[in-house]
Amino acid sequence: MAEPHLKTAGVPKYIRPQEDVPTNAIAPTAEVAAAFKQLKMRRAHRFVLFKIDGAAINVDAAGPPTASFADFMHALPDSDCRYAVYDHEFLTADGRKSSKLFFVTWYFKMAYTHAKSTIRAVCDGALDVNANSKSEIEQAMGVSAGGNASDSDSDFDD
Repeated sequence: MAEPHLKTAGVPKYIRPQEDVPTNAIAPTAEVAAAFKQLKMRRAHRFVLFKIDGAAINVDAAGPPTASFADFMHALPDSDCRYAVYDHEFLTADGRKSSKLFFVTWYFKMAYTHAKSTIRAVCDGALDVNANSKSEIEQAMGVSAGGNASDSDSDFDD
């Protein structure tokens, strides 16, 4: 006969089934999907900021298509978390116009980290950037402080 387990004194312990745990407690609203689609497909915005309000992720602000990178940086709050999607346009080394979508997690807090997977499912096709400072965003996007883009992160070799 086997010895009883020391930690449970032989009493079987049951782990709660995974179905009982709310995985999507914080979910994006339909407005989030619509704003992202407007940015990605129709280029109606240069950037869109999202924030968590209670148990929902809502659109906080959107920049017009004529907005600059400096406008995007100015729209980010200095001491609060946000998600952001930015449409970064730049010229490649051979002079072609190109653009990339960046999904930015601005400052980390537990609620934003937990809900990131739900909003990333809506905001697909964007490169992921986690940033705690504006210089980290500039570095990830290849933008100098003056706002000029470089293609140093290009996937193509000359």
